[in-house]
Amino acid sequence: MRSVGSADDASRVTYLEQLEGGWSRHSYAARVRHGDGTERAYILRARPRASTLDTDLGQEFRTFELLVDEPLPSPAVHGYEPSEDTPFDGPYFVMDRLVGHAVNVWRGRDRRQLHEDWEGGRGIATDFVAYLAAIHRIDPGRAAQASIVRDFTATVDHWQGVYQEMRLVRDPVIEEAYAWVRSREPDPVPACLVHGDYRIGNCLIEDGRVSGILDWELSYVGDPRFDLGYMALDYHAGKFTTPGSDLLAAVADRTWFYERYGELTGQPVDLEAVRTFSALGALMLFAIMTTGIRVYSRRETTDIRMAWARFVLPGLRQDLAGIMAW
Repeated sequence: MRSVGSADDASRVTYLEQLEGGWSRHSYAARVRHGDGTERAYILRARPRASTLDTDLGQEFRTFELLVDEPLPSPAVHGYEPSEDTPFDGPYFVMDRLVGHAVNVWRGRDRRQLHEDWEGGRGIATDFVAYLAAIHRIDPGRAAQASIVRDFTATVDHWQGVYQEMRLVRDPVIEEAYAWVRSREPDPVPACLVHGDYRIGNCLIEDGRVSGILDWELSYVGDPRFDLGYMALDYHAGKFTTPGSDLLAAVADRTWFYERYGELTGQPVDLEAVRTFSALGALMLFAIMTTGIRVYSRRETTDIRMAWARFVLPGLRQDLAGIMAW
């Protein structure tokens, strides 16, 4: 932590714990007692040597730097250590720890909490759509200084390339789905910052409001409708071995969300374009989960969750078949 400027020689770490989750990043909660006697809570975000994604941690750090000046609940970042040889098994950066807790839509009690919000004050639902609109209003020129730029074709090419590199066998459903997505390239809209993994599980909740938006490793400058399609997947509403929530992303009524987003951005939601990006989002998840299986099969990691990813694949195939109206 001294190497990234969040601690000095007189500082001492009084608490350090690896947090649950983190398939492609490992997150650690830390408390530091500084030389002046004050204590401060931090999060260390590290990229392990093998994971479900090989993404640029430096880009994620730059994106967090960009967000500090935006009307979003985002933590301040303090420094980035690019070395592979660190106590955290790879590069890392340090940021402030925000208040709040993450919900897990695959837990029934968490889905009930979100449903109660929707039936009640709708603080979480209101923040969830307002912050997505705010992300998409960020100046794309500024965003391009932090994130990569990808148009529709480049985004499809990227994830199909990951799938082809990491697949264990050829999957006819997935290959047909890529062809289907390519055949439905929507008319372009102005590019903006895309979160890339926008779902309620990547937000923090405190006192019935969204208190933080995290996990920007998949962000890029491109078509904002990717976020709308990706979050619309049934998987993100808690579907796995049993059905999930009927609400969009387990948070809000679908029609309400799209109408509110359109009001905030001035861009009505094209449902057919969202459908196309839902398929692309499912294909992205399939490529990510396949990567986890591959790195585990190569014995590049001992994280058993990478092997567990195979249980997600049948549901994604089923979702794709539904999206394509098979």
